[in-house]
Amino acid sequence: MSLPPDAPPDVVARHGSLVKRTALVSALTLVSRVMGYARESVMAALFGDKSIINDAFVTAWRVPNLFRRLLGEGALSTSLQTKLTEVDHDHGEAAGRALFQRTAHVASWILLAVCVGLMTAVALLPDTTPLFGWRWLGVNPEPVRDLTVRLMPYVVFVCLSAIFSGALQVRGEFRVSSIAPAMLNVVWIAALVFLLWQHDVPWSGTRATISDDTQFDMARVLCWAVLLSGFLQLAIQIPALRRHGLYGGAPAAGFDPIAGAWDVLRTSAPLAMGAAVYQVNVMIDGLMAYGMLDPGGSAAFHYATRIQQFPVALIATAATAAVFPLLKALGHTGKRDELRALHDRAQLAVCYLALPASLGLVVLARPICTVLFQHGNYTSEGVGRASSALTMLALSILPTGAIALTSRAYFALSDFRTPVRIAAVMLVVNTALNVLFVYGMKMDASGFALATSIAAWANLCWLWPGLKGRLGLPATGSGFFGRIFKMLIAASLCALAAWVTRHLIVGDAEVGAAEVSGLRELPALAAAIGAAVVTYVGASALLGLEEWRNIRERIARRRG
Repeated sequence: MSLPPDAPPDVVARHGSLVKRTALVSALTLVSRVMGYARESVMAALFGDKSIINDAFVTAWRVPNLFRRLLGEGALSTSLQTKLTEVDHDHGEAAGRALFQRTAHVASWILLAVCVGLMTAVALLPDTTPLFGWRWLGVNPEPVRDLTVRLMPYVVFVCLSAIFSGALQVRGEFRVSSIAPAMLNVVWIAALVFLLWQHDVPWSGTRATISDDTQFDMARVLCWAVLLSGFLQLAIQIPALRRHGLYGGAPAAGFDPIAGAWDVLRTSAPLAMGAAVYQVNVMIDGLMAYGMLDPGGSAAFHYATRIQQFPVALIATAATAAVFPLLKALGHTGKRDELRALHDRAQLAVCYLALPASLGLVVLARPICTVLFQHGNYTSEGVGRASSALTMLALSILPTGAIALTSRAYFALSDFRTPVRIAAVMLVVNTALNVLFVYGMKMDASGFALATSIAAWANLCWLWPGLKGRLGLPATGSGFFGRIFKMLIAASLCALAAWVTRHLIVGDAEVGAAEVSGLRELPALAAAIGAAVVTYVGASALLGLEEWRNIRERIARRRG
């Protein structure tokens, strides 16, 4: 049977120039992440390293941020992309437009109900857990309640924004959908700069003393800034929706968009666990950290997580967003050999960048935290806590990226249960390890970070064999793990070069001490990173890594 006249000739063909698209998404993600670090740096300078209000704000932010990660960037986006690809292929773009509009309409009402329900629950829940008496909201629960209720409406904005972005990506539009999330950082940073100026907090030198009541007022201002950014994330995508035929238009004949919309929402429920197990683990870690660590510990773990997420977002998240629509198209059309080949190529590309990032963060954790956070009211003690956690979190970069891609291979073949089951077990493992490391072994924020890394590796080791056994995909090609071993050698040399270069410049002075602090550490850090990059490129060339050869050939073609 022929396709309707308005249908694209091939849902695979609309996703050409995959490398170019991935580079675009990575570049825009890089800009957004850099702005995110500027945001966290000013947050640290403003509130300091022992602020109970900052701990409360970080904890409150984790709740809407979890929904952003799970429903927004994970479940709703992935589920809509899956269904919209099928509908575009089987019924045409007019039906796809109807599916998108109905999904956004139904989701908006559900999200409003969820938002009101969560706000009510947070306001009414007891300060301690039944039976165990654990103060899950810490010794000062009121700031957490107040700030969580104020931030919760952001869930509606960000999840609808994800629906917009997911539809645009299926139609081949990645630029606007990658720019929209940057609105959060733009507005947030503007509010922070205003507060920094209003309260006369110096970037260096004598530290300002700000009372808890004043900090509470500042946190409320930031809540309003977050909500404004959510509105802007929606508004910026509307013109692109018009251009790609997703806004307005006549109803589609012969297609029931209501049933399709509910199918999208039903599918997103299991995806909320399976597609973003790492974010669930981080959420659990954050809530436990607020109740179990001394003041400043929750914020220190949050800052470490933010740094670790930089390579994850730049490498894994960008690659997953760019690759999944094509994975789904290949799965829907039964091209399993091509699906496995694309999955493995993407995994190698992620590994090529994730390995040096992981080992580099291990050896440069403290100078990075020093440059980013040791300003204003944030001291070297807080830097030490954050850098210890970052060292452990760096070990999770590679498995986190691999899990994201491997899960998408399951989703492309409509297997949503397996990743969910594994994710549920890993959540229990992660929580048990948190208790073991923090209560049993008396570790600080680094205990939560180590538990997250172990859970991520266990998740990957369980998920990977199912590609062949459960999904029936072809086996991994010969030489796959040999190429990864070569990457590991090159990444180890890269990390060694970074450590030696920084040590030669700084000497025996302790990183984060008063004599080597803040921006004074920046030249040594920049030199270390430069040496690491040069070493990795050289080692890649000597070892004959195909990933580096591909990059070099593309650069040469562009110059030509």
